[in-house]
Amino acid sequence: MRRLRNPLAIALVAVTFRLILIGPVWLGPMNPYPNQPFTKNEPSHIAAHIARGEGFASPYTDLPTPTAQQPPLYPLFLAVIFKLFGIFSRMSLCVIVGANAVTGGVVALLLYRVALKYFSQTAALVAAWMWAVLPPTALTDLALCHYSFSTLAVLSWLLLIPDMSARTRDWMLLGIAVGVALLLNPMLVLLIPASALWLLPRKGFVAIMLAMTALTLAPWYVRNYRMLGSFYPCLRDNLGLELYIGNHAGMSGIYDYFTGESPYRSRQLTEWGEARFMAARQREAMVYIVSAPEDFLLRAAKRLEDFWLHPWPFVYFTLIGLALWGFRQAPQPFAAFTAVLFLIYPVVFYVTQTSWATSYRHPIEPLLLLMAAVPVERIIHRLREQP
Repeated sequence: MRRLRNPLAIALVAVTFRLILIGPVWLGPMNPYPNQPFTKNEPSHIAAHIARGEGFASPYTDLPTPTAQQPPLYPLFLAVIFKLFGIFSRMSLCVIVGANAVTGGVVALLLYRVALKYFSQTAALVAAWMWAVLPPTALTDLALCHYSFSTLAVLSWLLLIPDMSARTRDWMLLGIAVGVALLLNPMLVLLIPASALWLLPRKGFVAIMLAMTALTLAPWYVRNYRMLGSFYPCLRDNLGLELYIGNHAGMSGIYDYFTGESPYRSRQLTEWGEARFMAARQREAMVYIVSAPEDFLLRAAKRLEDFWLHPWPFVYFTLIGLALWGFRQAPQPFAAFTAVLFLIYPVVFYVTQTSWATSYRHPIEPLLLLMAAVPVERIIHRLREQP
């Protein structure tokens, strides 16, 4: 029983569970070809261009067409693995998902520490064990994307930001770290407004942090402008395409890659360049939304449901109900932080598409599990008090 209370044991179980899943998910008979898991995986195809010496190029074509479809950090990480272990090789796949599995274990450990910091040991144990063994969470950690690392960034921020020192150097380093995090996942910028109750009393230091973040991001902004002729505030250029995938004439479902103008092997993409292609898709999506607002709102509502309840509606509906109960017992800054992320972070997915709902939800899922663990702790405490 004592081992079940050991956070290192929980992290080890999380890593082991994910490593066990690698075989049936990626290496079994469902994936007989080494490069099949990389099919239409954008960061890995950008990484392949980098590994071949073709630069940061489009994932949609074999031509070395400049791209800003992804922020740079994760494709660069994959490119290093490809250089060491082979492009699209099975060994590279094992290294990538192995790194994700270890990250999932570290997330379990950090989730325990965050819960211990803001709540109690019982809530920490419940939340960490849910993260460790919940199958959708474990499977998402094995996806070929940056979301496991983004989740790590969210929890690291929660451990650091309330107790930041009053030293300028520390805030400068934090600003650089924030810039690096945004080069991994630009949506992590929401951590800053979500932390307003912690940051507002320290406006001077926050200004220093933001200045260092801007300096860290500046080379990527300059590169995008030089290579694509456009300034992308969100560090990537694919918002128009994502909007189009979820909103275009002739589509079915809440997202549709198969009708309309696909970027894969597109003549428009190769002839126009990526910037013009993405802008054209955004215009078409906006025209469609304006012409069919009822369809758009209905799809947005369905995407909201998909984002929060996929793949186990009953389980996640229960977790959401418990989490809403948990808000009543959370300290105010933490509750405000979580509320901002729950309300604002998913909006872009409601509007665009939710083809990877579990991956998109991943960075805020530890907060869902933690908030749900708080009333579970109350229930456990009451059961222990009964004669």
